[in-house]
Amino acid sequence: MRGLMMGRFQPFHLGHLDLVKQILDECDEVIIAVTSSQFNYLEKDPFSAGERMEMIHNSLKDASINLTRCFVVSLENQFNIAMWGSYLKSALPHFDKVYSGNDYVSMLLSDSGINVVKPVFLDVSQYNATKIRQMIISDENWKDFVPNAVYELLIKINAKNRLEVISKSDTNPTEH
Repeated sequence: MRGLMMGRFQPFHLGHLDLVKQILDECDEVIIAVTSSQFNYLEKDPFSAGERMEMIHNSLKDASINLTRCFVVSLENQFNIAMWGSYLKSALPHFDKVYSGNDYVSMLLSDSGINVVKPVFLDVSQYNATKIRQMIISDENWKDFVPNAVYELLIKINAKNRLEVISKSDTNPTEH
């Protein structure tokens, strides 16, 4: 059996890693789909799909998760929302169920006949990518909320500077 988890992973954090482990406890394999892969250098989506995939791959490796059980893929947004379930089925390897705590996602996929499982999340108020990005900008201790591999990559790419510049930009780039 193969489970699917999807997210923007901006950045991938310990809550995401916990969900991967939860899925692998229930399934033989997991597909981790990096969504909104076409967006980057935006306030809501500051990291590229490649950077996010590297965060995930290195985090799984460091956590001694068997990478032969994991697919890490990127997925562009589908703008015809009613066709999203079909799009997922055609763009991704076969999956048996989707793990999502998002009621909107659950409704859309259930309407497409896809089995959706509501996972148990770590404390969402703590493990929240928006909060982590804000902590990076304000020099708060964010290291404890992300896998070490993510911390190392974000330091390497000078994520603090990227986030600061994006947040102060008057060009106000959007995703549309």
